[in-house]
Amino acid sequence: MKNPNFHTSVMIRCGMIMFFLTALISCTDTRHEDSDPPGQQVRTWEDERIQREKQQLDYLNDATIRKIETDDDERTPWYSNQLGYEWFSTYPLAFNGVPFVLLRAVIEVYPEIWKGEGSLGNLGFGPHPDDYDPETGKLLPPEQRHPLPYGLFTVQDPMIPEEKRTDNVFFSCAACHTGRVYVNDRVRHFVGAPNSEIDAQAYAGLLYQTGKKLIKVDSADPSKIEVDLAQVSKIATFLKEKVEADPAWFYGGRTTQEILNNAERAKVQVGRILDNMEGAAKILISSAKKTELMYLALAAKLSYTEKDGQKAPGIFGPRPGRMDAFGIAAGLVALHAKRDSFFARLPDDHPFFAGLEELPREERIKQASERLFKTAPEWMPHEPGASDIKSLWYSRDHGLANWDSNQAAEARVLASGVSSGGDPSKVDVRIHEAMNPFINDLPPSPYPFAVDVELAAKGKPLFERECAAACHYSRNTNVYNVGTDMNRAVQISPTARLGLLELTREACELYIEQGGSDWCRPKRGSRAADDEAYFVTPRGDESGYKPDVLHGIWAQAPYLHNGSVPTLWHLLRPTERPTKFIRGNIKYDEQLVGFVWDRAPALDEYGPGDSVHFAEHDTTLRGNSNAGHTYGSEWSDEQVRAVIEYMKTL
Repeated sequence: MKNPNFHTSVMIRCGMIMFFLTALISCTDTRHEDSDPPGQQVRTWEDERIQREKQQLDYLNDATIRKIETDDDERTPWYSNQLGYEWFSTYPLAFNGVPFVLLRAVIEVYPEIWKGEGSLGNLGFGPHPDDYDPETGKLLPPEQRHPLPYGLFTVQDPMIPEEKRTDNVFFSCAACHTGRVYVNDRVRHFVGAPNSEIDAQAYAGLLYQTGKKLIKVDSADPSKIEVDLAQVSKIATFLKEKVEADPAWFYGGRTTQEILNNAERAKVQVGRILDNMEGAAKILISSAKKTELMYLALAAKLSYTEKDGQKAPGIFGPRPGRMDAFGIAAGLVALHAKRDSFFARLPDDHPFFAGLEELPREERIKQASERLFKTAPEWMPHEPGASDIKSLWYSRDHGLANWDSNQAAEARVLASGVSSGGDPSKVDVRIHEAMNPFINDLPPSPYPFAVDVELAAKGKPLFERECAAACHYSRNTNVYNVGTDMNRAVQISPTARLGLLELTREACELYIEQGGSDWCRPKRGSRAADDEAYFVTPRGDESGYKPDVLHGIWAQAPYLHNGSVPTLWHLLRPTERPTKFIRGNIKYDEQLVGFVWDRAPALDEYGPGDSVHFAEHDTTLRGNSNAGHTYGSEWSDEQVRAVIEYMKTL
């Protein structure tokens, strides 16, 4: 796929890798003699891998305070990579999760829903990196591990009086953007890699089932819903008995003092839930009703249905490492269409008020609300469009954000937080400011296995000419239709786009009104220009996907935007692509380059007690097609192997 406008800044960072390979392959003997000229000294891939790992570690630990793009001249610098990494890994995106002690209780009270997996391992949430013994690589005893899996953390809502605050469970960025790979009989975590196991929408499904358990009389009208007090009592009894018998069970701890402190914390947190059990139940019920509207009443009926004899995937999955982020997020717009305060922030000439301009403001808002909600089946997606979680390495090179370049860089992180949290008033806007500078220059994790550098050298020129120079160059914001499944590219309608960008704008404005920095507000000179930063106008017939620079491509399997091709070999050999394969395995296929795809992992394959989450990926389902992107199919097997070997080094 050649691009005549290719410019000299192509693949700047990849040039460093190419220089390394040129030196690396200058002779076949990796042993050095003292008489070798300095320029001829050869470094092995093992040495290069170690150096790159150190580069990433140094980046993550860099505590140097520096100015970032969102700082004006008056602002005291505050950002460091170390701070960005801390917020990326351990700070939840929003404040409105399920109270921690309540979540722990319902997992135990309703094993038929949660399958007794207190670690949430059945959802692809793995243990924390430090839950593994550094000497043996094996998991520590359960009582010494974190009570929540990696990626789920607790946060308190600062808008609630301190004496009533609960520890609420929500995702951090690391939940989706830290991958696990089994290397040399150990589980390793790779910061910035996609989590190929996580099943976030299945989590929403479990919370939905739990919330429905607590409803005695259901209704579309929230005021008519009756809580099942018997079920609420069951949860309350469990909490009361557990905190009296074993308060350390809730939060755990590794030292005696930590266990004692956490036990006291559990008593406080359980007490706050027991003091307002009906309110706690309504948290789960409210979550269930929102999910019912977004997932079942709208998405499932509009897009997750059989069409022309082709079946659709399940609305809640399973889909390890994939999510229908924008398809489901469109349902947020329908949800917030019932909220007058959403419309109250819109200017009089906003498209949502089209045809209602002559009405008094209050009536205009009322009718706009009714119209937007009523027409949801028209502007919401009619096709399932699940896509793979993206890597975050050297994000500055990616230009516009997402698979289809539908957002500018300044809006990408906040928009993700808004769509994840669902409520603009509960997004932790502050931490999102640090995410752009953190991921812009985050170095990729190097390929952790062996590389045949001589073979890689043979593949380098072909890759440079046919891949890097053609499409996969730095900041290429073009989108292409290369015959792949187009569902994801055409999901966002003009109405859905406007709704999502206004929710993102609202989160930003609320933060500013509360005294926060205006970093989150695009400053492009007009509201219309700012709209293009929040969400690019849908392209219609010109929709497609963008080809990013392939930093760390080895860790981004399966391939294509929807993850329907298991390995790089299958990507470059289209006729050999399997119709069905296994997703979720973290053992690696070093020959074909991708995760093991032709068999499911055994229960304890990664070690006793470790989580195992996998599912069959069926490319015949709507949105799952493995067609398209046939570049390389004309190459010989030897050329394909050489190019793949080189791609390991990117």
